[in-house]
Amino acid sequence: MGLSVKADLPIKAVASRVQEQSSGLCIIDDPDKMFALRGEWEALWSSAGGLHNQAFAVAWLCWTRVAKPRGRKLHCIVYRENGELVLVWPLVSHRRLAWTVLEPLTPGTAEYTSILARADARTAIDAAWRAATRQCRADMLALPYVCKETRLDTLALRHAGLVETTVDVCATALLRQEPDWDAFCNSLGKLSKKKPGALERRFAKEGALEIRVLDSKNRVAHARYVEWMLERKREWAERVEKHGPWLDSREYRDFLINLLDGTQGDPLAVMFVMSLDGAPVVVSMVGIGSTCASGLIAGFDANFSRFSPGAIMMEHCVKWAWDNGMDLDFGVGKEEFKAYWSRGNVASIKSYQIAVSNWGKFAFYAKVLAKKLKTLRASKPRADVVDPAGSPAA
Repeated sequence: MGLSVKADLPIKAVASRVQEQSSGLCIIDDPDKMFALRGEWEALWSSAGGLHNQAFAVAWLCWTRVAKPRGRKLHCIVYRENGELVLVWPLVSHRRLAWTVLEPLTPGTAEYTSILARADARTAIDAAWRAATRQCRADMLALPYVCKETRLDTLALRHAGLVETTVDVCATALLRQEPDWDAFCNSLGKLSKKKPGALERRFAKEGALEIRVLDSKNRVAHARYVEWMLERKREWAERVEKHGPWLDSREYRDFLINLLDGTQGDPLAVMFVMSLDGAPVVVSMVGIGSTCASGLIAGFDANFSRFSPGAIMMEHCVKWAWDNGMDLDFGVGKEEFKAYWSRGNVASIKSYQIAVSNWGKFAFYAKVLAKKLKTLRASKPRADVVDPAGSPAA
């Protein structure tokens, strides 16, 4: 999609200044200078087989549509060797009460934490880690969903300020290894006692069932279906009590719409719409990576839950990824369909909270103390509670 930036210097001039440092690390806090990296960033992304959320255009949308409007401060860590860009790690910081929190640049949701780097860039990754933990003037470093046994995972585990770790799982279908779609499906067995295609055939008996990919140039349809999807997602969040502020965020809504926009270039995501007799049932978005697509978000009409419309849609997303020569990352979670379509290619990922200053350590100690006090108060009997004998409890 088309990108623009208001720069104090011509872009070529900014780019030349950014490239002046032939080797070593720098931290970019000027958005114009980050924009000037675009060509090199895209080349590194392509050569490294970059993920959807590592693409320059995605990072730029995160900055312009979400982070900048929310007052975040940019810390884009860059490392060069002999003038060549070998690593980019865009981070942002913000104030949380009396503390400064450093975290990856995202659209306001918890995404994978990863560093876009050349395969042989261990020295660069170590330098980027030192910069993030020592030079960004933060108190706390939040790293959601770090892939296990990566260099970043090792560095986080070793940090003396590590105060909190949670473990999740993610799954990826390695579809580029599958030369034949029918053979792949036949190897999967059954999901909910059904082979691929069976659920769709059952649901199609209810009316005119259609599943399509929206035209990337139809911005009006993008906006309408993003709104519908987010509303269904909010309903789901209420049912399972997992409501996040991003669901009500206008910035996040606009971010999703811009991902789909193909009016000025290739879109960064595709939208799948399932409808029954013309009414939407499921809307799903898949992000486009260099070699791997990523499931981003989906919403469905709960009135049709008994027909498993989400499972039907997932089959179409997997087939689309296979048709386009990409693997498919299903994201974080233990849902049965993820293990099924990935044929058990499930990996552990970890989320870290790290104190990178003494003031940051105090914040976590205060948090633990507050939880203990809350638990202690809850365990004390209340004076207005009456015991079975009819007397106030002591």
